Amino acid sequence: MNLTKTQHLPDRAWRAAALALVGALERRGLEARLCGNGAVRVTNPAGEPDPGDPLGHAMHPGMRQEVLCRRHDGALWWLWAWAGPARQSPPELEPLCPLWDTETAAGRISHVLDVPFATGRAEDG
Repeated sequence: MNLTKTQHLPDRAWRAAALALVGALERRGLEARLCGNGAVRVTNPAGEPDPGDPLGHAMHPGMRQEVLCRRHDGALWWLWAWAGPARQSPPELEPLCPLWDTETAAGRISHVLDVPFATGRAEDG
């Protein structure tokens, strides 16, 4: 499902839910930040290459995921943003859950970014 044709979202429509999602993700050991136009970017520090490993940095981009707030079936939802089929393709968007279902969104995102063999593992909750 590609829902990339969207309008800019007013801050009030998504900002409070995005801040709640950032907090829920951080409680699971992930790093999250708000970006413009309804996006939250999430990183699992346990999936990052060692700081002194240049080959690791060159070969492994780390554990990252972006979710976007967009209209889906008449309501605001979090949507997964997956890489498109080609480098120049727009992202493919897939419904994750309704905007205000913070715990479901955080649990699913942490599951996707889980590194089970690492210490400080992101827990699904």
